[in-house]
Amino acid sequence: MQLPALHRSQHHLCFFRLDSQFCLTPLTTQPADDMRLPDASRSLLCQLNEDDRRQLEQLCATGLPDSVALTINERRWQCHLAPVENNHWLLSADMSQHQQQDVLGVNEWQLQQSWLNQITATFSAQMPILVDLLMNRQEADRVILWRYYATEEVLRPLYSQGLPFTLLPVKAERRYLRTLQQRGGLSYSHCAQQPLLSAFNYLSGDGIVHRLDVPLVIEQKIVGVVSLEYARVRSSVTLSDMQFVAAIAAQLAKLMTQPVKNEPVQDEDIDITRLTPLLLRHTGQDFFNQLMVQLTTLCQADIALVGLLHPHQNKVRVVSCFMDEQLQAPFSYHLAGTPCQFTVNGPHNICVYHHNIAELFPSDALLQEKGIQSYVGLSIKDQDQRPVGILTLLFKQPLRVSNKLQLLLEQLEHRVSAELLRRRDQEALMVAAVAFDTQAGLFITDGQLHIQRANQAFIQMSGYNGGELIGRSMLTLRADNPSLATIESITHHIAQEQSWQGEQQLIRADGQILPVHLRISQVRDKLGIMHQVCSVEDLSQQQEAKQRIEQMAYFDELTGLHNRRFMVDHINQTVAQAEIDSSRGALLLLDLDDFKNINDSLGYAIGDKLLILVAERLSNFTKHIDGASLARIASDEFVLLFPDLGHGYTGAKTRAEQLAHSLSEQFIIPFELDNLRLHLSASIGISLFPIAQLGHDEYLRQADTANHIAKQVAPGSHVFFNQEMADEIQERLRISNDLQQALANNELTLYFQPQQRVSDNKPVGVEALLRWLPPGKTPIPPGVFIPVAEETSLICDIGNWVLLEACSSFDRWQQAGIKVGSLSVNISARQFHSAGFIAHLSLLLQQYPSCRQHLILEVTEGVFLENLTESRSRMAQIKTLGVNISIDDFGTGYSSFAYLRELPVDELKLDRSFIQYIDQRPQDKAIIACLLNLARTLNMDVVAEGIETQQQLATLSELNCPSYQGYLRARPMPEAELIEWLKRL
Repeated sequence: MQLPALHRSQHHLCFFRLDSQFCLTPLTTQPADDMRLPDASRSLLCQLNEDDRRQLEQLCATGLPDSVALTINERRWQCHLAPVENNHWLLSADMSQHQQQDVLGVNEWQLQQSWLNQITATFSAQMPILVDLLMNRQEADRVILWRYYATEEVLRPLYSQGLPFTLLPVKAERRYLRTLQQRGGLSYSHCAQQPLLSAFNYLSGDGIVHRLDVPLVIEQKIVGVVSLEYARVRSSVTLSDMQFVAAIAAQLAKLMTQPVKNEPVQDEDIDITRLTPLLLRHTGQDFFNQLMVQLTTLCQADIALVGLLHPHQNKVRVVSCFMDEQLQAPFSYHLAGTPCQFTVNGPHNICVYHHNIAELFPSDALLQEKGIQSYVGLSIKDQDQRPVGILTLLFKQPLRVSNKLQLLLEQLEHRVSAELLRRRDQEALMVAAVAFDTQAGLFITDGQLHIQRANQAFIQMSGYNGGELIGRSMLTLRADNPSLATIESITHHIAQEQSWQGEQQLIRADGQILPVHLRISQVRDKLGIMHQVCSVEDLSQQQEAKQRIEQMAYFDELTGLHNRRFMVDHINQTVAQAEIDSSRGALLLLDLDDFKNINDSLGYAIGDKLLILVAERLSNFTKHIDGASLARIASDEFVLLFPDLGHGYTGAKTRAEQLAHSLSEQFIIPFELDNLRLHLSASIGISLFPIAQLGHDEYLRQADTANHIAKQVAPGSHVFFNQEMADEIQERLRISNDLQQALANNELTLYFQPQQRVSDNKPVGVEALLRWLPPGKTPIPPGVFIPVAEETSLICDIGNWVLLEACSSFDRWQQAGIKVGSLSVNISARQFHSAGFIAHLSLLLQQYPSCRQHLILEVTEGVFLENLTESRSRMAQIKTLGVNISIDDFGTGYSSFAYLRELPVDELKLDRSFIQYIDQRPQDKAIIACLLNLARTLNMDVVAEGIETQQQLATLSELNCPSYQGYLRARPMPEAELIEWLKRL
């Protein structure tokens, strides 16, 4: 580098327009008479040297504002360019800096010269000097030297100055490193908000405002980063600043990558005076960091560490450690089994092991991992000769002599002791400050109850600033309330017990009264001076939360109506009062019909708005009826309670029925919301009260049972509860429970009914039919337990079992050479639409491949009419598995010829209701004839069910019906009987 020229001190500023041809036109007057401007008729690029021309072209190519230094007519201009319209640039030239002495340039030149004379300088020796120089010349609050580990993609702090404690490693974001290397350095203001610095999450907490990062590059690869951090806004980074930092960064990179020499320590090599200059300028964490780095260099140690002892003296918490050519993150280790234990507990302050220390302490992991041979340790004690810490040097080479090493540590003992004690006190103060500045309000008073100190939580709670609170009597902050403890009772209790706690009211600065919980503890310091430590907890949020909890406990959040919990209590009170008054009332449970379909099709937001409209309409209805109450007890269920309907049962029932009719009329008018007109109905279950010997909680259950029956009768109907309903519900519940046990206990079995050809009665297939045969009991008909199973997910378990057993039987028949044709199995709607049905069927066919092209799944029309698109997709998947599909009970449901055209159906099963009178009613015969012609046109098979007479079979033969099944030829039979039946044919 060349020593920069020095100029007279002047200040000049001028603005220019730089056009797309790089011609420079002045926009302001010439700043000085003796200044020659570039030729405006020629491109500025032709008037610059090669380096400046390249810089200007690169800057303009980015299209972004930036700064650059240019040499024009033998003068150095500091220029800032900003893009404007028409590909032009606004250029401002500041001629003040180039005429001042370039102090940083001089420093850089001097450093370059000194580095040439220090070829053998080590990294650990030069690093503190260079970092210290950066802090002083750039006036940084702290400097951090990071080493980049490419394999781990992390930046580890190698060395730092100005930090209270050691930093932890951070993630090395690739975008950050790439940008840093491309630009050669990055300067950030508001750095805590910069996306590129997101990995450095400590910046915001440490209050860092500005940061300058420069990469450490060797052979075009980043080996580290040097960061200058400022807790204040610094002046803009000039080109001289960047060049100076970059020069030091380059030297640090060079030193960082030089090989480390391991040589035995010579006593005569230790120059104690080399520690003095740097250590005199530092304290705190910088002192420890500097000391560890310098000791490793001066003493040629491989590891240097200093740590504080745990209060129980069984553990060391390392304050600073220099190892593997870098400062390490904080860590702790137990003293037991380490040479440090003898250093702390030994009779002498210094403990030395000249060789083979790893063999003497085999349980010390650090000694084993690093291959340590020798050790020198100093026990740091306070003024009472109690151990407070330890300073340790470890070597990978044996120590020949250690006299000067011991002398060096003895000379450092007093200073290290003072720094460790200060560090311990500093940490204690930090813990105390954190404890004091908790979320709870705290303040301390003197003996006369005048506030001496308050934490931030209490300052915010009171509304005063800190200065207004100091010296104020705490009594002036107290609001008088007759229901709360008086000052006299509080002071009397403190005098007796040295503490008091209870609820009080705080007068805020704005006059607002705040409910608080106050705890007062009386303490005396070492001088005997009495203080009151007061803890204040704001109860306003608790009281508001209590009110909200009560609101949530008894009111529905969506509609604002009372909820189930309130209504249950209210029913108990109302029924109890009716028993006392000998009056009668009614409980009506209203359930919106098909509300689930509205939620599924229009969304829950529309459903919620609809519930609010329903609640408003019901509220308007009940407010005109004396004593009526309303609650929403479930998603689409409302309860209306009407007391005082008279004293006689008949009159109360008549009045309740009138109310039910009136409620149903409330739903005649459609509900309008979001440009929608929604027609809605509601089923109502009614329970009259009181009834002798009936628990109060039974009325709601009765109304729910009646509502369930009302939905089965017809949407929008109402039903009074009677005991037969309860018995029916109880019976269905019993069957459901027994059915679960039956499935587990193998009480279910399969019967098979043959399907035969009409023309010659030859078997063409069998249908698997489920039977429940409880041991020791009469068989339970399928018409009794199948509907119960279909109401729950139990039908899926049963259906899967039926499929498995049927396919297993069919596979056995095939292996035994028994030909039965096809195998038909009934599938419920819930099983057909279940999530895992297709996957289960696929696995089953992999287990029993003989069932492919023979298995027929029978489904009713209602299965696919509910969602035609989904059903079509599922049926197509089933077909790809080699399984056929049959529509069972065709003609009895929502029969439509349209879906026969759209769905991949292979077979129709004609319901027995058409077959029963086919030989007697011409109409039935005509319907069957039409269906058979339709099936032939659509290339579908047909099976007629329920053939019981020879006349029915003859009529089917006349109509050319392909197949049939029924009691005429074969009833459903167990597997063994089926095989015998087939053999007899």
